[in-house]
Amino acid sequence: MPPTLLLLIKILVASLIVGFVTASIRSWVDRFFLVILLTGLVGLPIQRSIAINLVVVALAALMMALRQSGVLKSVREDWAILVLPAMLGGMLGRLLGLQIPTRTLVVALGAYAVLAGLRMAFIKPLPERDDKVHPAWQAPVAFLFGGLTGLLSAGGKPFSVPIYNWAMGHHPQRAYALASVGVTAAAWSAIGVQVGVGIPFAAADLVLAAYAFILVTLTALAVDRFWTPKLNSVVTWIIAPLLVLVGIRFVMMGLA
Repeated sequence: MPPTLLLLIKILVASLIVGFVTASIRSWVDRFFLVILLTGLVGLPIQRSIAINLVVVALAALMMALRQSGVLKSVREDWAILVLPAMLGGMLGRLLGLQIPTRTLVVALGAYAVLAGLRMAFIKPLPERDDKVHPAWQAPVAFLFGGLTGLLSAGGKPFSVPIYNWAMGHHPQRAYALASVGVTAAAWSAIGVQVGVGIPFAAADLVLAAYAFILVTLTALAVDRFWTPKLNSVVTWIIAPLLVLVGIRFVMMGLA
C-alpha cells in the first residue's frame, strides 16, 4: 500500500475515534485526543502532531463561535481578561514548544493524558455558587491554559472548566464558555506567532489538518444527533482509564 494512502487511512481512523469521543463527552474544541492518536496510532513525530492538531483546534474553535454565538455572548463582559492573557499564553507556549526537546513534549503529553483521565473519572460539575471569586482571577487561568494550548495544542479544558466551576463558582455552562474563549484566542495566537517567527506550517500538514477537521466534525455532528447522558457516562468510563494507561506509556517512552 502506498505510504500516503496508508497515512490517510490511519488519520481517517484516528479522526473517527476523536469525533465519536469528543461528541460523546461534549468537548467540541479541546481535542487533545487527536494529538495522542496522531503520535501513538498514526506514528507522526509529536511536533508534527501538535502542529496539525493546533490547526484543527483553531478551526474547531471558529466553528464553535459560529454555532454557539449565544454562549460566547454570555461571557462578553469578561473578554478583556480572558482573550489577552490567553493570547499571550498561546504565543509563549508555542515559542517554548518549538524549542524544547521532543522527549520533553512526549512526557508532558503523557502527564496531561494521565491527569485528564483522572479528572474525567473523579471530578464532576457543581451547581453555580452565589459567592463567586473576583473576575480578575480568570486572567491567570486563561494565561496558564493558553500556554498549554501553544505548547501541546491541548487547551486544558478538562482542567480549566472545573477551575472556573469548582474554584470560582461559575455555572458549568458558563465555565465551559469561559474555557472555550480562552482556547480560541490561544490557538489562533499560537498559529500566528509560529508563522511570525519564520516557521510556517507545511502545506502537507495544512491539508492533513483540514482532512482531519472535516472527518472529526462530520463524525461529531452525526453522534450529536443520538447523544444521551448515558452515552456520555459510558464513553467517559471507557476513555478515562485508557487515557491513564496511554499517558503512562507516553511518559515511559519519553523517559526511556
